Amino acid sequence: MKWPLTAALLLAVALAAGCAAGNAIKLKYALISTDSPCVGEITVFRFEDKRPATALGKTTDKETITTLSDVAEWVGWALFDELENAGCKPKYRTAITAPDDQLVVTGEVLDLTLNQTGVTTYKGRVSVRIVVSRGDTVLHAEKYTSEVEDVVVPGYSTESDILAEALRGVMYEAIPAIAKAAKK
Repeated sequence: MKWPLTAALLLAVALAAGCAAGNAIKLKYALISTDSPCVGEITVFRFEDKRPATALGKTTDKETITTLSDVAEWVGWALFDELENAGCKPKYRTAITAPDDQLVVTGEVLDLTLNQTGVTTYKGRVSVRIVVSRGDTVLHAEKYTSEVEDVVVPGYSTESDILAEALRGVMYEAIPAIAKAAKK
């Protein structure tokens, strides 16, 4: 008698966990093409997640939207891929160990939000602070913010696409600035 009861309880817990993860999205990123050629070696250090809240936002039903991905890694690797696509030779590091003469990019994720604004529309926002330095000299430091509101069509687009588009907006501004700083 205990076995069917235990199995039923485990099934109920698994179903409840599945429902709770229904508003959790996996972050993804697709490259953009900038006209800013980048040359040389650049070290990208793992970004810091400085967001005031870990939840992304809410649905119109007031359910919390969360992410299954590490936000700081998502932004850092997107930057790495964009720099490589622009022609640089980036390295990704999780600890600062670069020589003083090497170009270093660090950053902080200040905000990442996603809120449902209509039946099928969502608004995503990304805010990142990026610092480019060589040794103790800061060559460039700026806060970049991008916001996108779009429709999610099941089978065609996802909520993650909206956040990826917002991050591409940040990269579209940041990559030329980083490439220019790399020439200094």
